[in-house]
Amino acid sequence: MIKFFRNIRKKLLAEGNTIKYLKYAIGEIVLVVIGILIALQINNWNEDRLEQREETKLLENLKIDFKQTIIEFNEMNSNRQIILSANYELTKLNANDEFLNTKKIDTLIGFTFIVPTFNGKSGSLMVLLNSGKINILKNEALKKLLFSWPSEVEDMTEGEIDSKKLTLESYLPIVRKYANVSEIIRTSPVLPIKPQIRPKGISSNYKDLLNDREFISLLYHLELFALDNIQETEKLIKISESIIEIIDSELKQ
Repeated sequence: MIKFFRNIRKKLLAEGNTIKYLKYAIGEIVLVVIGILIALQINNWNEDRLEQREETKLLENLKIDFKQTIIEFNEMNSNRQIILSANYELTKLNANDEFLNTKKIDTLIGFTFIVPTFNGKSGSLMVLLNSGKINILKNEALKKLLFSWPSEVEDMTEGEIDSKKLTLESYLPIVRKYANVSEIIRTSPVLPIKPQIRPKGISSNYKDLLNDREFISLLYHLELFALDNIQETEKLIKISESIIEIIDSELKQ
């Protein structure tokens, strides 16, 4: 092809027809420019196609992560409801009742030892945020929700940390003062650790525990944490559902 154009130029020069040569030269330049533009368009089309494919994969991974996150959040709130129920039962017990059901109290206190924590980190989202690939996503509303997600989770986890700290540093010590904690843990249907039975166990004094004002105060404090954490988690569930709804809309396009 190049040889063909070169021969035409030589022929026009040989004829000495300057006007024809100039017209030909301009036409050749136009053809080259058109060829370059077509090549660029094809390249841009290929890049757009690859980017669209990558965006689809990112959206699918995000959807999987956030669906799993919703499952985890619902399980956490179910556990918090168990904690609240046990908490309410303990505060209603009559400490002066000489027929206190020790096994029942063991179970109830075992439930209050539960400290639900959020372990999901949404791996796909972290990759997007850390790599800058979040800019591949075209939906601005979705990007806004994803950018705000870490701070929203942090609000909830702060409550979890405070609740865990209160349980370990204040609640557990006062229970340990009156009760055989190893027996509570061993007989609990929800706590995974099962210590061995000691030959001479410490007997639990639940009458004095239920009369202890600090213990009752801590139960109310833990109740407030549980209620607040449930509210924060429900908010995150709604955000997750909004994210999934936008993703589904994007994947259908």
